[in-house]
Amino acid sequence: MFQLIKTFIAVYESRNFTQAAEQLYLSQPTISLQVKKLEEQMNATLFIRNGKQEIRPTEAADFFYPRALQMLELWEDSAQRIREKENFREHCFIACSNTCGVYLVPEIVAHLIEQYPRIDFSLEMMNSEEVLHQLEQNKADIGFVEKPVRSEFLNQSIIYKDELVLVGDPESEYWIMREELSGMRLVNEDYLKQQNLNPHLIQVNNGEMALALLHEGVGQSIISKLSLTGQEAWRNVPGENHRFFYLLTPKTAFREIIKQILTSVEAYLAEKKQ
Repeated sequence: MFQLIKTFIAVYESRNFTQAAEQLYLSQPTISLQVKKLEEQMNATLFIRNGKQEIRPTEAADFFYPRALQMLELWEDSAQRIREKENFREHCFIACSNTCGVYLVPEIVAHLIEQYPRIDFSLEMMNSEEVLHQLEQNKADIGFVEKPVRSEFLNQSIIYKDELVLVGDPESEYWIMREELSGMRLVNEDYLKQQNLNPHLIQVNNGEMALALLHEGVGQSIISKLSLTGQEAWRNVPGENHRFFYLLTPKTAFREIIKQILTSVEAYLAEKKQ
């Protein structure tokens, strides 16, 4: 049964039998047979075939997908715990966007490891859209991002008001811009549009590199005030000069230990605001 569920998830995410077969190291006929077998067991059509390669998930598939992820996660988590039965350690994977990952998440994790000594924490930085996808696919347990997201599978709550500042040479013809899908890129693009500016762009894929360029006197950019080291000359951003950080969590049921960790995170953040 779990092999059928794995196959369903791969086909649903790739929308392609061939890609799913390559991902699972199976033949395409085997993939088709397993999907058909699952459809027979569920007495429902899961995919509409559009030609030889293209497929479209049905409403039944959309309904089943998040539940399939939960079933697979529970199975894999149980199997892993049994393999590690000597200590029964648990794990928590936190996905976070750049500024959250550098200036907010470390202090949260420092608080958590005191409360949960038997939890192995994994932290990974990525842009906000990637955090969203990791959570939707049940690859991450908790997410921290710097812009609002839309997802029918996730809850989001505001956890921090981040002040934004303008750093760099105001006469520079260069503007340091984060990568596509970054929350900070959206902030800078909106500012340039509002101010009717069209500078030369230097694109970087993380905040530390942007700050290092600014320290070298290269260009200017809007950054989080949290990232200031004290050696930068900065000025206020005209108009809207803040954004919010968000905590992302799955809407549907997840592991009990993750629920406990989230309760601790929310309590810590509430205490921090006081």
